[in-house]
Amino acid sequence: MVSTASRRAAPGPAALGSLTLGTAGHIDHGKTTLVRALTGRDTDRLKEEKERGISIELGFAELALPGGRLLSVVDVPGHERFVRNMVSGATGIDLFLLTVAADDGVMPQTREHLRIIELLGIGTGVVALTKIDAVDEEMVELAEADVRDFLETTRYADVPIVPVSGVTGQGLDRLLVALEVAGDAVSVRSVYPAVRMPVDRVFTLRGIGTVVTGTLWAGAVTPDEVVAILPALGPAAEHEEVRIRSIQVHDRPVEEAVGGQRVALNLTGLERREVRRGQWVVKTPQVRPSYLADARITLLTEASVLERVSRVRVDHGTQEVLAKLVLADRERLEPGSSAYAQLRFEELALMYPGDRFIIRGLTPVTTVGGGVVVDPSPHKHGTGTRFAERLAVLEEGAGEAIARLLLEEAFPHSLSRRVLEHSPYLWKHDGRKAVAVLLAPDAEDGAVETEQGGLFHASSLDALVEQVRSTFSAQAQVDAANPYLSMGELRSRLAGGKEWPALDTAVQILLAAEELVRSEHGLRSAEATGVLEGEEARLAEVALDRMVGAGANTPTAADLGVTLQTNEVATLRLLKALERNGRVTRVGEDLYYEHDNLVDLLSTIAEAMQERGQITLAEVRDLLGTTRRYAQALLEHMDSEGMTLRVGDARRMRRRKRGEGVGA
Repeated sequence: MVSTASRRAAPGPAALGSLTLGTAGHIDHGKTTLVRALTGRDTDRLKEEKERGISIELGFAELALPGGRLLSVVDVPGHERFVRNMVSGATGIDLFLLTVAADDGVMPQTREHLRIIELLGIGTGVVALTKIDAVDEEMVELAEADVRDFLETTRYADVPIVPVSGVTGQGLDRLLVALEVAGDAVSVRSVYPAVRMPVDRVFTLRGIGTVVTGTLWAGAVTPDEVVAILPALGPAAEHEEVRIRSIQVHDRPVEEAVGGQRVALNLTGLERREVRRGQWVVKTPQVRPSYLADARITLLTEASVLERVSRVRVDHGTQEVLAKLVLADRERLEPGSSAYAQLRFEELALMYPGDRFIIRGLTPVTTVGGGVVVDPSPHKHGTGTRFAERLAVLEEGAGEAIARLLLEEAFPHSLSRRVLEHSPYLWKHDGRKAVAVLLAPDAEDGAVETEQGGLFHASSLDALVEQVRSTFSAQAQVDAANPYLSMGELRSRLAGGKEWPALDTAVQILLAAEELVRSEHGLRSAEATGVLEGEEARLAEVALDRMVGAGANTPTAADLGVTLQTNEVATLRLLKALERNGRVTRVGEDLYYEHDNLVDLLSTIAEAMQERGQITLAEVRDLLGTTRRYAQALLEHMDSEGMTLRVGDARRMRRRKRGEGVGA
């Protein structure tokens, strides 16, 4: 297998892209014989296959077309029991080669295989009418008519039918020409541009190590690159740093393998038991494995009605996984119809947007339909029109519509510009252009970009700004004496206490517009000046007169409550409102002084201190004609304001800077 010796590039014209040809057809209709006649290689590699004369596992070979293009041929089994392997082979191929035996005609597996190919979106192919050496010419014509009638019921009504014999070689030249024409007609595969390969075989070679094989779906891989094996069988970290030691394409060492080629990878840092068929080799994973996927599904016309909730088998890549299928917007799906649905897997699956898969029943195990992945990692949801509407945007919407939806769903969090531009959901669009459209000045329901580079959904942010505005207005109306809210209080009211980046942005917008004012007391509406009105204004003036008249013996909060005939809560709220307005200053635990009165009292103490050099508490008490409690509260206030310095039982004035005066 893979050697670390000198490597050479695979032959073939560089201008011709690599394509994968998948065979299909009923058991014993000559697929393997035909592939051997075309390529010279026997794709039946298992002893059991040779003994029974049927293909059980996938077989692989390389086919050179007359024009120089090389096709990777995947020979898939035809027996009904091995349809799952057939799906593994069909997933990821570019064109098909359907074999129908001239002595047998169209059979059940012929129909099922072509239906699978149709569901997987494979655009074109060729039908080989095999075993013509075993029948007469009239039988060949009848068989060809039978095939054509069948093709008329599918999207492949115009594909060529070429009579051939894998035994005598009759018609092989015509078949090669037909395959070349079909190959030239293959359009670029609509596959998510992630470098990934479904693993279909795993084995170990002595002196080499672990080898995995598969068809590279997209991108390119080179030796010494680091890849991940997903979904991981154990702790994810164990499989995120696997290095490619060497690469082969159809048994030839190469320096690079590209999408569409049949590839074997020799991996280091990975034991044979740590990887299995059904996993993926992925470079720089952009989508993580999930237990959920939203998709558009299509039922075959011959399938039964699908109820709202059903258990199914899902074949994707080389993985088969059981899942619960929940219709997104209806109670049942009729045969031949399509709808959105959510797949809930019983084990982790790795799907990308645009991936195709096959749906099979549990009992009997038959193909019932297929699907296309729309959202590879959705939230769990039930049935409702809003789910279908969301998926319709992701599947069919313009780039800016998808970007808008992603921003709306991310709100109240932001998305960085780079993350949005490279979102997996925009894989079919120009992400930069989509974001630019939303940021245009005339964009309808666009995006807002912050100075930090975050993007918010504009309409959602506008609505939140209005909520913030209304919240502060309501606060001012409910409590005119306390119109302030802290950010913590605002989060509690609007965000349930959670950190919402959008809430901080909304506040910044209102601050910049001067609709909000920030102070040491918190945030308030610019319209809420804090001026007391009505009965509260009258009570405030009574309280102020009472404070001024008391001189140094300012009334306590309890005393003011008696004077104003208000309860303790109302009295303290009034005093705090006056404090915020600068009308009073809190000096002790429950002592408030009218501002100008306090300035006069402190000036008196300061002058006496300067004359005497220092002053004691008792001297202040006598100077102001008050009690020890008030004298102590005033001196401690002067200490806290940095006006005085305590020395033993006395205070001295601190040296003040030029321009400073005595104040409250």
